[in-house]
Amino acid sequence: MESAASSAAAAIHHGLPSGNIAFLFTDIEGSTVRWERDTAAMTQAVRRHDHLMRAAIQAHNGHVFKTIGDAFCAVFWNIQDGLGATLDAQRALAAEDFSAVDGIRVRMALHVGVSDERDGDYFGPTLNRVARLLAIGYGGQVLLSSSAAGLLASAMPRDVTLRDLGEHRLKDLTAPEHVSQLLVPDLPADFPKLKSLSVLDNNLPLQLTGLVGRDNDVIEIKALLGAGRLVTLIGSGGVGKTRCGLQVAAEVLDGLADGVWLVDLAPLTNPSLVPNVIASIFDVQEQPDQTMLSSLITHLKNKQLMLLIDNCEHLIHEASKTVEAILRDCPKVSILATSREILGIGGEAVYRMPSLSVPDTTKGLTAEHAMTFGAVGLFVARAHAANAKFELTDEIAPTVGEICRRLDGIPLALELAAARVRVLSVTSLAQRLDERFKILTGGSRTALPRQQTMRALIDWSYDLLSEREQTIFRFFSIFAGAFTFDFAMTVCSGDKIEDIEILDLLTSLTDKSLLNADHSSDDVRYRMLESTKQYAHEKLVEHGEYEAIVRRHAETYMTFAEGLDREWDTTPDVVWISCAEAEIDNLRAALDWALGLRGEVEIGQSLAATRIWEELARAEGRRYLRTALELVTPQTPRALFGHLEIAASKIDSSFGQFKSALASADRAIEIFQELGDEKGLAEARLCAGRALLFSARIAEGEEMLQSALGWFRGVHDRKATATALASLGYARALQDDMPGARSLLKEAAALYEASGAVARLPAVISLLAEAEFRAGDAEAAIEAAGRGLAAARSMNSRRNLANLLPNMAAYLTSLGRYEDAEPYAREALGFAREEQAETNVAFIVQHLAAIVALQGAHTAEDHARAARLLGFVDARLVALDASREYTEQREYEAALEALRRALGAQSLADLMAEGNIWDEERAVAEALRH
Repeated sequence: MESAASSAAAAIHHGLPSGNIAFLFTDIEGSTVRWERDTAAMTQAVRRHDHLMRAAIQAHNGHVFKTIGDAFCAVFWNIQDGLGATLDAQRALAAEDFSAVDGIRVRMALHVGVSDERDGDYFGPTLNRVARLLAIGYGGQVLLSSSAAGLLASAMPRDVTLRDLGEHRLKDLTAPEHVSQLLVPDLPADFPKLKSLSVLDNNLPLQLTGLVGRDNDVIEIKALLGAGRLVTLIGSGGVGKTRCGLQVAAEVLDGLADGVWLVDLAPLTNPSLVPNVIASIFDVQEQPDQTMLSSLITHLKNKQLMLLIDNCEHLIHEASKTVEAILRDCPKVSILATSREILGIGGEAVYRMPSLSVPDTTKGLTAEHAMTFGAVGLFVARAHAANAKFELTDEIAPTVGEICRRLDGIPLALELAAARVRVLSVTSLAQRLDERFKILTGGSRTALPRQQTMRALIDWSYDLLSEREQTIFRFFSIFAGAFTFDFAMTVCSGDKIEDIEILDLLTSLTDKSLLNADHSSDDVRYRMLESTKQYAHEKLVEHGEYEAIVRRHAETYMTFAEGLDREWDTTPDVVWISCAEAEIDNLRAALDWALGLRGEVEIGQSLAATRIWEELARAEGRRYLRTALELVTPQTPRALFGHLEIAASKIDSSFGQFKSALASADRAIEIFQELGDEKGLAEARLCAGRALLFSARIAEGEEMLQSALGWFRGVHDRKATATALASLGYARALQDDMPGARSLLKEAAALYEASGAVARLPAVISLLAEAEFRAGDAEAAIEAAGRGLAAARSMNSRRNLANLLPNMAAYLTSLGRYEDAEPYAREALGFAREEQAETNVAFIVQHLAAIVALQGAHTAEDHARAARLLGFVDARLVALDASREYTEQREYEAALEALRRALGAQSLADLMAEGNIWDEERAVAEALRH
């Protein structure tokens, strides 16, 4: 029967319940046995069960937001509706004939609280609480939390009462729950003792906070325990091994007749006392004729229980011996151990505890998306506990995400950082993370000293290392990001460590969880967590070892980069780029040091001149090159100077800054002519030829390109030959020789494909599209650009997308297809800004302005905005020393003419003058307005 409250709720509330709401969780007791016994009958019974449950829930304005097997998760706007659905469901189930499956008994739990709702599902501690409450009950029993019972106290239906079952600890290990049982005259009332931690045998400690972000880990560890008797959780300090182990212990407790018992070895310093500590849990006394281990085994021999042996790393040998003896002689005992390295016992299953999940990128991160990551969820929960006013908003979500990334998702680090939200904003906290060992303090006063600060925690691990392990640990801090064994051997071997030792030391530090090993690629890569690396770096400086190691690191990566350059023509692009990308963090670190105040300038200049930056990070490469060129002196080797100018010319060309590209190429030509370096001269002429073409000096450009082509053909340099051919093809198009252009571009594409340079094919297609457009065939240009875009998208080639998207917008605009053009321009703007391609940004702003200017339906205000945008573009191109190419110039002239007609010449000039002083941020914002 629907209550008056239910009717009112139905009238008032719309959509999914939110706020302080009621949750009903249910499941069928013993369903697994029934399924195994008679699948067909159980199928029919569960279908009927589901129908009755849904009918009762819907009749009381409830919403089923999740079903898992035969379990229902439902939500209501108020507890009265939840209670009504519960009563109807239990009575309907009791009246149904389920004798074919020996009856169905459904346990239910009601709880009231606040939760997070996302995409029709609910998340958060409230959901965990009701699930834990359900887990301690029996089929046919309805349990209520204290919050649910309290709200029903004055609104209980006639003949319905509550039985106080007292306080019970649930499997979330946090504060006990005062539990009540629903009593209804026509339903069963008597059940065994609740299966709570308060009743079952255990010594698991109460936890002040819930476990966040570890649901999958708990499931996987429980599966390992189901398959074997020894599981060791290993991981770096602070990663949450103990807390996760405690949760697993609570989850498996009701399946063990003699309980689950925590043994904490952290305070123990005498290895011989490991058996004594375990024995003390059970009050086992040492017998005169037995060792303590023997007495312990005698006690445990016939017990069915699990030991959670925590913090084994500092007593690893004695702990391993004790565990092995117990497992050998006590067949019903299982052991879950936590340690920073494995126990090394036969039959041991190892679970390496990962850090909590963090966002790959924080750009545009929303609060809702951020909360799907375990690290963010933990930080937010602890920050709110520290400061009740703290709330994760879209505005601060990227900053919180970045904090979690920089702390590697380590739970202890996140908790210590979140505690600082009492006195710091998240922005201030993020800015201070470089001083993380000062910030990450102030943990629980009751924790062991090493668990109160990150420094103390890593001190603990460092002090357990041998002298040579400590040395290599310090050396490894020189690497940025990940590194391979080969790089470790080259950089770190020397007077203190022989190269033959490196592999064993790498393995040892990985086993001790001070290094993470990534086996996802053919070559295993090793990485230190950031907090660990900062600690090791401080030790490296303290020991006076930094200067020698940082130089070795820079020299090693310079040699690597120069080797990649030599292999460019003979290596497929995909392989070459993959090799370079894997080492990009270390290449950056080497460059930053080498070009810094105390670095080695020539190493930095050599690194800056390599092809890596042109291929992987043009904006960074441009900054490095400018610094490297500023540091050129009469003592700089002339060949190195020339290669710096070539690299600068290539990158400036890629950004559309052809005047500066030509100036660099001319200086390189002069240098290599002086040195008699034919290869350098050919590369410089190729750069100059391309820049001349785009500076409308076509004949000079062709002459340069033909000279370069001849040399590259002579030495069979296929990729450079293809680049020269593609440029010459575009030169033919500029002179209206479309048959010649198509022939040369086709030859270039074939050479690129034959040499594995498939990433360059979209660029050739882009040139063909431009040639077709220049020849007056916009439809052919659109078709070619479409093929180029498809290829670029399949390779995720952001550089080619950044070139092809704006061109496609321009071609479509020229045909009056403005609605088709605009999405291309908007997408292109995102790529151009990410790439810091300032010239491209200016041209895309022009494309968006032209779309507005050329459409007749726009208002005078829209036309004024378009005029200001064109004024911005004019000023920006002057500042960048860049000029419009054919496509952009034609569009610009058409837009100006349309605006002149709409606004008048003087008004147009005035408005463009206003746009001249806009900065990029203002112009982009105005261009994206609808």
